[in-house]
Amino acid sequence: MALCSFCGNEIPKGTGSMLVKKDAKILWFCSRKCEKNMIVLGRKSRETMWTSEWHKAKRSPKAVEKPAPAEKKARPKKKVEQVSA
Repeated sequence: MALCSFCGNEIPKGTGSMLVKKDAKILWFCSRKCEKNMIVLGRKSRETMWTSEWHKAKRSPKAVEKPAPAEKKARPKKKVEQVSA
């Protein structure tokens, strides 16, 4: 999968857009929001707070990848007593 050139998120197959610049550099974007921030507004991803690049630069806990969840332990089944009438 490709990574967004602005925010750094993975782009699911069949989504996003690709921009080819005159110098043959290929830019991938996950959303129009990322494309507009980089191309139209000229913002840098390290200065935009909602990007993973900003979190990596600031070393915040959101930048650290979460470990894979451990397998759930089997719970003991509850015993149900039958009441006779």
